[in-house]
Amino acid sequence: MKKFLFIFTLLFALHVSAYAGQKAIVFKFLNQDRYEVYMNMQEDYRKDPSMLGSISRQLLRGFFSVDRIPSQYYDVIKSDNISYFGFNISQYVITPKDKDRFKSILWLDDKDHIVKLEVYDNTDTLMFAFSGFDYVDGAMHGYKNREHSKKALKKGRSGHKFKFWDTPEFYKGFSHFHTTVFNTNVIDLSFEDGVNRFSVFIKPAMNNNISAVSKIVYGNYLFSRVIDDTEYTVYGTVSFGFMEEIVDIIHRNKKNIVAMASSGNILTSDVIKK
Repeated sequence: MKKFLFIFTLLFALHVSAYAGQKAIVFKFLNQDRYEVYMNMQEDYRKDPSMLGSISRQLLRGFFSVDRIPSQYYDVIKSDNISYFGFNISQYVITPKDKDRFKSILWLDDKDHIVKLEVYDNTDTLMFAFSGFDYVDGAMHGYKNREHSKKALKKGRSGHKFKFWDTPEFYKGFSHFHTTVFNTNVIDLSFEDGVNRFSVFIKPAMNNNISAVSKIVYGNYLFSRVIDDTEYTVYGTVSFGFMEEIVDIIHRNKKNIVAMASSGNILTSDVIKK
């Protein structure tokens, strides 16, 4: 951990001396069994077409609100008045009470924009660290306007996207906030609890004899399993055990869940058979 923080600080120090006034994006992540680093110091960083460029832009668009952290699932420790390249920063250490979801350490500026983010799994292994920073203006993160009602966006002839905000709980603090319907047989469901997120991709299985898969991809856990001709893939910042639990719940209620989500409805705990 100390080695990582030293390298992270050193990289930023080098940026300041050589690229003062420019924006810098640093993304370090665990992929399979090794760490990889993505760096971008170009003013037109939004034009990077690579996978890591896309992930970085998603992280930059990430929204965080301290008020939305569910106290029944997390403990939060706040430290104020931390100096970071001349900016006043507050640090939040957000630790799950159970080991079914990941720990986050956040550095926020005085506008509550994210300066840095580190995420650790339930074995305290660093999954990824990210920062987007402008050495003149500070954090590159910003709040986005959110619609407080359901929004459907047509995409092509067969696919639809549905986005939600402040929805009721679906399961253990997680709420359904996004659905992508690719066609009548393929759907992607996304859930978040104010800190952690995961998505469940559901599609017909090509082979019923495929073994379950558990691995780390781009700093997230990935779990895949085939049940009764259906393949479920879960990707996010929750434990493998929690992912298996979610797959079992969704499979047990698959018909009702897929029908409701495909119609643009929000999934709540009412859809789960007790």
